[in-house]
Amino acid sequence: MIKLIVSDLDGTLLDQGKQINERDRRAVRKAFDSGLDLCIASGRMNAEITIIMRPFPNKYHAVGQNGATVRLNNRRLLGAKDFAPDLSLQLLQAVPREEFISFVHCTDDSYYARVHNEVSRSYEKRIMSESSVHNNLEDALANEVFRCSKLACFGELAELIRLEARLNRQFPGQIETFISDKDCLDIMPLHVSKGTGISLLIRELGIAPDEIACIGDSFNDLSMFALTPHSFAMAESHDEIRGQASTIVHSVAEAIDQILAYNTMSVAN
Repeated sequence: MIKLIVSDLDGTLLDQGKQINERDRRAVRKAFDSGLDLCIASGRMNAEITIIMRPFPNKYHAVGQNGATVRLNNRRLLGAKDFAPDLSLQLLQAVPREEFISFVHCTDDSYYARVHNEVSRSYEKRIMSESSVHNNLEDALANEVFRCSKLACFGELAELIRLEARLNRQFPGQIETFISDKDCLDIMPLHVSKGTGISLLIRELGIAPDEIACIGDSFNDLSMFALTPHSFAMAESHDEIRGQASTIVHSVAEAIDQILAYNTMSVAN
């Protein structure tokens, strides 16, 4: 019996306009009415998740920033992870300022742009809260003015893939990296992922891995797919992502319909 549905946002529950369409809204409500619990697992910060999920206040758990923050549906912070200060500074310095637009994220949902220009502002528009301002991020990290929980780098996909490989060679066994969008590389502390965040959540809730279903579309969703036999990849996702999911769907609503049918069959048997 599936007890918890875990859904990604961008490319999954959100449409191209960054909205939840009416069919998926009805399906989520139907899942709630059937007694299922919901968790949103996203690379976005919790402040953004709260804005997106306004139609469902206090009804969902949230794994934010790819697992750096985990919150229960009563908004209690269950867990938070960030980099050691010296490592976050080294990582930022290893990302060429001229080639990539970089943002330092913190577990309190503040974030800082490395540079402020027209290009960086175009990326900030995709983030649903305004960035904080600090004139020298390297100095701030060195002096622990704030702690970094995620470093997000934007640029051309081919260049991001090369950057990802180089960072993993330069910092072996120290970081987790995910291509989370067609133009975004997320760099996380070691052992921080959606999968580790969900594992913490389900231990708190007393739910077994085979009692959850995960829905996603990107490489940062693979760690949660690995937790459960009930994994759903969006049909438009990359071949590798579809290949690691148990089921391919065209919408969250379709996945929820299959989950409810599975539960009905489980009860009948």
